Amino acid sequence: MRLPYSTTLPFLTLTCLLNLPALRAQAPTTPTPPPATEAKTEAEDKPDTETATDKPKLPFLRPSGAYADLAEMGFDPTSLLLGGGGAQPKPFFPFLAAVDGLAKLPETDVLLDLTGNPAFNMPQLRELERALGRVRKAGKKVWCYVENVGPGLFQLAAQCDQIVMADMGSLDLRSPAMSVMHLKDALDLLGIQVEVTRVGAFKGAVEPYMLPTMSDHLRHHYEAMLQSMNDDAVRCIAAGRKLAPEVVRALQAERLFTAAQAKEKGLVDKLVPWSGPERAMAIVRGDDKFELTDAAPKKKAQSRDFMTMLSSMFRQKKEEEIEDPQIVVMHLSGQIVDGDKAAPGSMVSGPAVKKLDELAANELVKGVVVRINSPGGSATASEAIRQALERLAAKKPVVFSMGDLAASGGYWITTIGQPILAEVGTITGSIGVFGMRFQPGALMRRLGVHTEIVRLDDGPLMDATDRPWSEAARARMQGFVDDIYTRFLANVAASRKKTPGEIDAIAGGRVWSGQQAVGNGLVDAIGGVDDAVAMVKQKAAVGDDVEVMHVPEPKNFADTLFSSMFEAQVAAGVDAAALRAVLGQCGRFAEVVGILRDALGSDGSTKIYALMPPGLRVR
Repeated sequence: MRLPYSTTLPFLTLTCLLNLPALRAQAPTTPTPPPATEAKTEAEDKPDTETATDKPKLPFLRPSGAYADLAEMGFDPTSLLLGGGGAQPKPFFPFLAAVDGLAKLPETDVLLDLTGNPAFNMPQLRELERALGRVRKAGKKVWCYVENVGPGLFQLAAQCDQIVMADMGSLDLRSPAMSVMHLKDALDLLGIQVEVTRVGAFKGAVEPYMLPTMSDHLRHHYEAMLQSMNDDAVRCIAAGRKLAPEVVRALQAERLFTAAQAKEKGLVDKLVPWSGPERAMAIVRGDDKFELTDAAPKKKAQSRDFMTMLSSMFRQKKEEEIEDPQIVVMHLSGQIVDGDKAAPGSMVSGPAVKKLDELAANELVKGVVVRINSPGGSATASEAIRQALERLAAKKPVVFSMGDLAASGGYWITTIGQPILAEVGTITGSIGVFGMRFQPGALMRRLGVHTEIVRLDDGPLMDATDRPWSEAARARMQGFVDDIYTRFLANVAASRKKTPGEIDAIAGGRVWSGQQAVGNGLVDAIGGVDDAVAMVKQKAAVGDDVEVMHVPEPKNFADTLFSSMFEAQVAAGVDAAALRAVLGQCGRFAEVVGILRDALGSDGSTKIYALMPPGLRVR
């Protein structure tokens, strides 16, 4: 395989590493003096009662970095080129298990150190809130140490018995907001027209391509969703800090607080000098006769040999086989796309269907929790996955657990008549369909590019990238969109035991918080993965001792590198270059990236999407 960059420097580095022992052998050596004393006295052999090992232990957890559901993980080699260091998200559910593990320790005091600035989404915060409640119910006193803390982490800190804050720290208590990128003006500047066929008045999924700014009715709808989510955040903080909800809401409007102001407002309990968690705990406890011990599960020791590590990086992981009765948590994450090969960050229909059918056929799998984190995507891929889930549910218990978002196609795949749980902060719904294609005719004309299409009738003109659709072609595409939307409504109505008309009244592309979705009958109840697992165990009539297994395994460097080589297959051209320029500015919006990638690789034809509004994230 030919690499796209020079290998000279890595080769020299490797040569130096391999010859390091020889270089050391040539260096002048100085005799090492013998130890001052080689024999130990009998007294020295006796344990010292004042050594650190005999001090009472204070178990602690220090989360850091971003946390993602298992299947969302993956090494991003492009981040190395952009200076990101290739850092990947950490798996959330093992950390959740570590928090639950605090309840089983013999020590009565435990510490949550939030100075690593971990990033949890709203549903993950609710899972952690319940876990910390279980720790406190087990009789543990939970301390929390913070320095600078934001609104999400403060919800977590508020669930602890005592919050200790560094005296130069700060608290940002802002209310949630969302950011939606509108591309209309940029596309006009490039000379690219977006042709859309859609259903529903709430056109949030296509507004960013059609309007330079957000419409008023969509803004009001989003504000109502934010209010629903914020009510839960206020409840969490108010209950934890024993404050009235209206007081917390007023503090959100003030937003920024110094450490002294945070203590004055009752948001934290104690202030200490900025000197780290160990000294902070010594101050508040009144003594230093304790030892901080990491309560996180110990990782298996790995060889630090260079060649062993290099070999490990490029060895693709094999998924663990199921050898005993299991409850499986199947993660379906990312934008839903058609295809046969797995791709990091996407829910590809072929591999997803294959895995679901394997679970259905495996007699050791006693039930399945389907954990969804998806903005939707291709309507045809969504239907393929939905049918596989239907086959799975015909053989064993299935319960859906919605994560950060399960919208549009991500909701479509749940419409099999099985229980659905979501968190208040889940974004779901977006029951709507649209067709879209990018038409760079104006850009091509500016560059002097003209395409002649030799044809027998006007049918091939629907694929032309340099001219708009005719009215007849547009009507034809609208018919396809209407047909798929009707199917979407029928699936939801049958699954939720309602009429298509009742579903249409809350569909049309509208997105809802998890709490709103419960009120609208789109979701059964508020709950997390543990609640879904308990439901599956009850349905399967198995005991609590049956193990829970998360699949698929997170991707490593080799998996991601090999599966991402499809990027090199994207066809070059005038329109592709223009769209890549836009793509570079909206990399953090997965839905925009997905649509633009489709445009880069397509022949100008229209794909029909069940996809939520692009870039719609609450923070």
